[in-house]
Amino acid sequence: MTGEQQERNVGLPAGVEELIGEVHEREIQVIAFRLGSELTSVPIEKVVEITNNRDITPVPKAPSFVIGVMNLRGKIVHVVNLKEHLGIPFEIPEDIYHKNRIVILDTSRGEVGIAVDEIVGSIKFPESDILPEPIGTIGIDVKFISGVVQLDKELLIILNIESIFNQEEQ
Repeated sequence: MTGEQQERNVGLPAGVEELIGEVHEREIQVIAFRLGSELTSVPIEKVVEITNNRDITPVPKAPSFVIGVMNLRGKIVHVVNLKEHLGIPFEIPEDIYHKNRIVILDTSRGEVGIAVDEIVGSIKFPESDILPEPIGTIGIDVKFISGVVQLDKELLIILNIESIFNQEEQ
């Protein structure tokens, strides 16, 4: 510690001076997955679990983006086609009710499963890397996006889960 730093820290409790000057930028961690060709993600604290090969039971008269419900250890969880809900082009696979990669999210409406095409994994980055969504360039309504991060070869979209699942029409 320089003499100037010591002068500024006079009178501080023992140990505090070691913390001064060591301010670290907050890191954000997300779970990244593909929805069609889009690399999307959600904050890791919103993810309850990732599962696959769960049977999904269709629900009559449900909105078209609701694939159905599944039993998750005795709890009934709605599973949605987020691609349809967000307006991302998609085709429904024949085995949608039996072979899925599902990310279970904790939302204000309870636990909800989203069917994804591929789990990419966990990604960490400094909070300052988050940029606002370039309007009109991604194809997902801006109100559903918390921000974007430029990775080496592509753009990572961070979804705003609360905004997505707080829709009036749901």
